[in-house]
Amino acid sequence: MADLSSLLTHLAWADERTRASIAALDPQSDAYAECVRLYAHMAAAQHVWYSRVLGSAARHAVWPALTLTEAAALSRETLAGLREVAARGEEALAAVVDYQTGSGARFQSTVDEILTQVVLHGSHHRGQVAMLVRRAGGQPAATDWIFHRREP
Repeated sequence: MADLSSLLTHLAWADERTRASIAALDPQSDAYAECVRLYAHMAAAQHVWYSRVLGSAARHAVWPALTLTEAAALSRETLAGLREVAARGEEALAAVVDYQTGSGARFQSTVDEILTQVVLHGSHHRGQVAMLVRRAGGQPAATDWIFHRREP
């Protein structure tokens, strides 16, 4: 069974492959702009959840205006921090985080639940990006878990 650490490693790998597929598109195209918007959202959502775990204010909104390069840097930074959190052990993963959503609703989730949300959230948007890349004539990234596991 995969643990959160290996799932976060997959997430970083999938995000990089997705970024590369976007970078290969014409940067003047509508498809490129929409892909960057989705990729920036994935990176910012990861960042927002990480900020909640840390108990700090997020530096970016969940739908930010970032370049592809800025979004990739944010994703790398955030995922490095999330991997450190995942490595803290079961007691740390069971800790409860109080947070408020962008709409003002208050919730509580464990760190484990938050990390699981981060791991699963990007799958949907990577699929959207893959569809847009294909429609634009590009080569979408294969980001499924099994592809990651098959690589040496």
